[in-house]
Amino acid sequence: MSLESKIPVQTRSRDRVELILNTARDLIGEKGIDSVSMREIAQTAGIQIGSLYQYFPGKSALLLSIMNQYYDSLYQETKRILDPVRTIKELEVAAEKAFKQFIDFFQKDPALANLWAGVRAIPELVVEDNRDTYRNANLIIRTTIRCLPVLKESEVRPFALYFSHTTGMILRFAKEIDTDHGKAVIKESLEILRIRLREFEKISKQRVKLKKKS
Repeated sequence: MSLESKIPVQTRSRDRVELILNTARDLIGEKGIDSVSMREIAQTAGIQIGSLYQYFPGKSALLLSIMNQYYDSLYQETKRILDPVRTIKELEVAAEKAFKQFIDFFQKDPALANLWAGVRAIPELVVEDNRDTYRNANLIIRTTIRCLPVLKESEVRPFALYFSHTTGMILRFAKEIDTDHGKAVIKESLEILRIRLREFEKISKQRVKLKKKS
C-alpha cells in the first residue's frame, strides 16, 4: 500500500486534513494505535469514511503524516538549539536542553508516546523512522565536528545514531515507570552523553598535541 497522502490545495481541504490529524492524535493518545480505527476517526471528526480515504489511503499513511509533523517539529527545535554551539562545553549544555525539549513534547502530548512506540510495530513506517534517526544523527555529527574539527564523521556516527535512536525509547520508558526511577534514568542517560563527549574532546586534544610535535 502506498503511504503517499493527498496534499490539499484549497483552504477548506487543508482545514479538513488538519481536523483529521488532530482527531487521530487525540484518539490515539487516549486509546493507543491498535484500538483506533479509520472509521472511528472519521466518525469522531464528523466526516464520511470515503472523505477520509480521499486524503489518506490507509491507516499507515495517516500515522506517517502525524509522525512527520512530530519529526519535523523536534528536528527544527533541536537544530535551533544546536546551531549556535561551538565548543564541547556548549554542546553538553545544549544536549541537556534538547533532552528536556523532548521531555516537554512527551508530557504535553499523550499521543506522542503511543505513536512513537507503535511506529516500530508497523513495517511500512520503520523506514521513515530510521530516516528521521539519520537526519538527527547527521545534525549531531555536524555539531560535534564543528566543536572538534580533528574528529572524523565515521568516529562520531555510531554515537550519533545510537543517541538519536534511543532518546525516544528512554523517555517513553522513563514515563512508564516510577517517577523517581524515571528521573534517575534520564539523569544517567545525560551523564553517559557527557562522558562520551568528553572522550571525544580528549581524543581531539591528543591529536592536536601529536600534530604539534610532528
